[in-house]
Amino acid sequence: MDVPVSQRDRAGLEFLGSLQGYTGGVLQPAAAERYAELVPEPPRGLPERRRSVDEALADHGPWLFDRLLTRYVAEEIYVRSIPAAEHARAAIEEWLDVPSDAPGSLTLDPDLDPPAYHAAGFHLTTGGWDGHDLMGVVISDLGYRYVLMPGGVGAVRAGENLMDQRTQVIREAPRRDYRRILEPGCGNGRFAVAVSNEFPDARYVGLELSRTQLEYARARCVHEGRSWELIQAAAEDTRLPDASVDLVAIFTLFHETPPKATEAILAEMFRVLEPGGDLVIGDIAPVERNGAFRSAVLDWETENRGEPFMRSYLQLDMPSLVERAGFTDVKAYGLGKGDYPWIVRAHKEEQ
Repeated sequence: MDVPVSQRDRAGLEFLGSLQGYTGGVLQPAAAERYAELVPEPPRGLPERRRSVDEALADHGPWLFDRLLTRYVAEEIYVRSIPAAEHARAAIEEWLDVPSDAPGSLTLDPDLDPPAYHAAGFHLTTGGWDGHDLMGVVISDLGYRYVLMPGGVGAVRAGENLMDQRTQVIREAPRRDYRRILEPGCGNGRFAVAVSNEFPDARYVGLELSRTQLEYARARCVHEGRSWELIQAAAEDTRLPDASVDLVAIFTLFHETPPKATEAILAEMFRVLEPGGDLVIGDIAPVERNGAFRSAVLDWETENRGEPFMRSYLQLDMPSLVERAGFTDVKAYGLGKGDYPWIVRAHKEEQ
């Protein structure tokens, strides 16, 4: 949605985007260079890397200011974007209010009991994903547009195009003739757009726990002339029939779930995938594919930037978990700079 934003609100958000770009584009590279000078042979384990960076850069100004300002921006995104959404409430509500008989569907579950990890405070959102009734717009059209796209976030560096990365991931699907594609953790539908663009004849099904994100995805679907099936459900308990989809496509979900949930989701994806179907996952590269400094930056987000499961995710052997779920022909590789997006691709054998 093109939110009508006042000059004051826009200035505040653009300031955060510029500040984030400065930390990621100037301060952080300076800190990385200094660390490389001080520690030419860094340790391999994640805890040791974290300690090594903290000790080596304990009095390094660019590193200290980078961490301070990164945390400040993460908190301020919602401090500034929620009021901006309130100021544009009438226009936002009109955009969200789409005809119930429009193509596609949205199925909400008023009795849904979300898993405990859903209340973990992702991304320092005020009150969580559903902490505000306009949170879909707050995240997508204010925070994402004005701060994260120009400034970068997490594994995404300043200047990289987050939408292009989604397209890169879905293009790793090995076939072109999929009939029904499932995305668990579909959020507000940004990856759904890339999926539908690449596979316009396939039926898209998106699962998501957050009501506000689903409502945004539904409005996006209608306004863009799509026909998505959107369902409020946990990815580890979809209630979809066995063997009911032929491609499962997942983008940046698993660094948001604890390891046990990750295993349960993979098992559920294997169940709903038909024999001969495929799995494509795009996420952050594991610790062994990141340098010591980069590992410490990502690990820092566990306790400081609303990524409570980042540390455990970085140390997961995702290919092994995928194989344990029953998949075969498992491949893992990076696409871009710093191996992001990191692809794990697999197949469900014909019976």
